[in-house]
Amino acid sequence: MLAYYNELLRKKLEEVRRLTKCQSDLGIKQSEFQSDEKKCLEPELSTSTWHGTLATAFQDIREAGIHTPFLEITGAQFTNVFTAIADKINSLNAEIVSIEQTIARLEAEAKEEAEEAKTR
Repeated sequence: MLAYYNELLRKKLEEVRRLTKCQSDLGIKQSEFQSDEKKCLEPELSTSTWHGTLATAFQDIREAGIHTPFLEITGAQFTNVFTAIADKINSLNAEIVSIEQTIARLEAEAKEEAEEAKTR
């Protein structure tokens, strides 16, 4: 029984380690992604490059179809993912505390049984 809980503890600790690494890697990717925001609106349109109704329609598509969703990803979607990861890490940490308490209880019971066996 004790071996089961030790293995379960090892598994949960590994999950926390992996999620923490994922959170860190995702933060780096978010920064890289955010640094590319200006590319959504390139090339800049001006009267010397392209103008008129087609240019206006193109600019509207870029802003509504590319830039706005880009901002949604860098803002709300990344935030949701970070929140989900943090929630899972917190949940796992609570499980780890519970497992550690169970292990401590089982070890104490085993020690008591060993001491009782010595006195018999």
